[in-house]
Amino acid sequence: MSESYPYQPLSDYPPQALPEPPRYTIVQRLPELVEPARAGISFGRMLWHLFLLGLTAVTTTLAGWLLAGDFKQGMLYSFALLMILGTHELGHYIACRWYDVDATLPFFIPSPLPPVGTFGAFIKIKSPIPSRRALFDIGIAGPLAGFVFALPVAFAAHYFAEAAAPTIGDGDAITFNDPLLFKFFIQLFHLPTHLDVSPIWFSAWFGLLMTALNLMPVGQLDGGHVTYALFGARGHRAIALTVYLSVLVLAFYSYQTGGWLGWFVYAGLLTIMMRVGHPMLLDETEPLGLARWLVALIGLLVFILCFMPMPITF
Repeated sequence: MSESYPYQPLSDYPPQALPEPPRYTIVQRLPELVEPARAGISFGRMLWHLFLLGLTAVTTTLAGWLLAGDFKQGMLYSFALLMILGTHELGHYIACRWYDVDATLPFFIPSPLPPVGTFGAFIKIKSPIPSRRALFDIGIAGPLAGFVFALPVAFAAHYFAEAAAPTIGDGDAITFNDPLLFKFFIQLFHLPTHLDVSPIWFSAWFGLLMTALNLMPVGQLDGGHVTYALFGARGHRAIALTVYLSVLVLAFYSYQTGGWLGWFVYAGLLTIMMRVGHPMLLDETEPLGLARWLVALIGLLVFILCFMPMPITF
């Protein structure tokens, strides 16, 4: 049932009782806080990335050839090393794409200098990182992806390893020291302490060294991203400063032990990272959740397995 009301014209209302006209609020279109990821990669940029990859494949193959004296072994070294470095950077890239963060494909850096043949690889992030979860996932994805491939390479390197030939030296020989993961495989296969530095062994060794360096909790290294996501800006700054000062002290202390080169490499890298600092996030308050804290513990375990206090001694 409905009820009707009699019609009353507006002229019957007193002037002060007339209804006010509606008011409209003009809302200006605000700019986007986060620029969406690029839809694709131009053909020219793809060629540039492929050119750098191909050139790095050539320099690493030559480095492995010089190391082993065999071209096939050089190709094996190049493949193993570039897969470790490449999967590391692709882990970052895929995580960036997942969160619509604009990033480049991996840049491989060739080097004509033996025995490595490359200065590594990197991607460039070109838009702000939106949240703590995005920063954590982007930071941890690279080291975990690279370690997943480095693990079977290290396994194969020790499975086919041969004992190093005894030498009579004058104390000037260079020694590549083992990370904890290598010591585990030595115990697993009952190998002697000193092994022949084969190309596949050296590719695993260098891959683990790069993983450990990237997991240092300083600046915009992968470990710095993870630390910032876990503990915020203040926690990141305090942990980075503590680690940096500790490395400086150990670098000067180890100068008398013959292992100074490794610590001075760490100190030089961390000095650069401390000067760069870490950018803020668009959302600093998003909780990480228990699962990511557990993944952070896995990342810490990977760092312990890869870290070498003195990578090279004389």
